[in-house]
Amino acid sequence: MRALDWAADEAALHNLPLRIVHASLWERFEGTTPAEDLPEARAEVAALEKIIIDAEARARQRRPEVRVHAEVLPGEPVDVLVHAGEYAFALVVGHRGHHALVRRLSTGSVGPGVAERAWCPTVVVGDFAPGLPSGNRQVVLGVGEGTDADAAHVAFALHEAHARGGVLVAVHALSRQETRHDPPGLGSPAADALLSAAVPARTALESGVVVHRHVVDGPAHHALLQAAQHADLLVLGVRHRHGMVHRELRPTQYAALRHSPCPVALVGVPWPN
Repeated sequence: MRALDWAADEAALHNLPLRIVHASLWERFEGTTPAEDLPEARAEVAALEKIIIDAEARARQRRPEVRVHAEVLPGEPVDVLVHAGEYAFALVVGHRGHHALVRRLSTGSVGPGVAERAWCPTVVVGDFAPGLPSGNRQVVLGVGEGTDADAAHVAFALHEAHARGGVLVAVHALSRQETRHDPPGLGSPAADALLSAAVPARTALESGVVVHRHVVDGPAHHALLQAAQHADLLVLGVRHRHGMVHRELRPTQYAALRHSPCPVALVGVPWPN
């Protein structure tokens, strides 16, 4: 329900329609019309209808101005959602990934599974987020090596920050190699240059977004999770090899999905040549 609420708010923010999808293997194998002599089938179909009707009603009540369409589609959840979101502005899914038991099982769950395969930006809303929206109007952008101003996740983060009329916080965590090569006491000129190249002052000015650039010494996931404490959204780029079906989710992205205090947007970026 947190994911549904976030999606409704996002649709209203960008003046977009909201499509709600529930995937069901039951419909693939049994069809949508239960046989008269199968009460279990009738009960299952009724349960599916209630899920989607309740979801649609909740979205309409939360955001009456948004056009909402809800449907049940046959198939495996990840397959259905990836296909449904092929041309979407964003694909929003929920994820239960905070507790210790779920962490051990989360690699194969729907949230990470969709994030690994979706071609559009995927927003994963954890069940541990304190509330939606945070009201801080702040978007955090993870900037890694090789990130430039044309990167898809940079554009997405700027767009989200602009829509909120807020602030974009660009964060780069120093790698051990960068720490070794930078002169002591002088900060990190290379990292500063990287952040400036990823989110140039001119681009920020043209987008009407206030940008804060932070270079942090330490593991990337620690830096990002700390910055996300007061954010509406954490945006990360995910490498997507040309011609490959799956993206490469790395430990930093998995850590964000499991522990981020705010929703996480994973946006595909091409693999560098």
